[in-house]
Amino acid sequence: MDSPYTKFVGQVWEEFPQLAEWHDLDNSTLPIWKLDKFIEAGYHNFLAERKPLYNLSVLIEKYAQENHQPLLATFEKIARFSFVKKRYQEMIKNIPKVWIIADFDKQSIPSEELSTNSKFLSCKDTDLANVWTVITRGPYGPFGLIAEEYEDGKFRGFFTLNTNVCRYALKIMGKTLGTKFTIQ
Repeated sequence: MDSPYTKFVGQVWEEFPQLAEWHDLDNSTLPIWKLDKFIEAGYHNFLAERKPLYNLSVLIEKYAQENHQPLLATFEKIARFSFVKKRYQEMIKNIPKVWIIADFDKQSIPSEELSTNSKFLSCKDTDLANVWTVITRGPYGPFGLIAEEYEDGKFRGFFTLNTNVCRYALKIMGKTLGTKFTIQ
């Protein structure tokens, strides 16, 4: 099956042929599940607007906070991060390391971190500029949401519990941004 995704998300998806086997072409919405339901499913494809992705993101962020695990979050636009900045300032107090990635330019990267355990990175002019990811570490390794904005306010992607898929995504992101993410 040809990849339904492009750029970064397509590169991740194509590396794992089994994702095509699990891909449900009729899946047109992201259900409003609790995190345990996503974990039970293990893998879930979706086409979605912002609200359900925001809900899933909050579930993953809450998991990271409650389990004192690292968190990586990408925001397509700086304004998307600005919308959650206050929540993040509170949330990251219980998280050992947080990477916040957005289309910052040199003048817009915050000069002060949210805390000593946070790092801002710019994805401006990269394949990550339209990507929405929220990844943390679970009991077996990294898991999370990997999506791309294909039209204004519309996203396609997947939730995965597959640690190899998340590790590969983190590796590509790290290579693109010149850093290493220690969520392994």
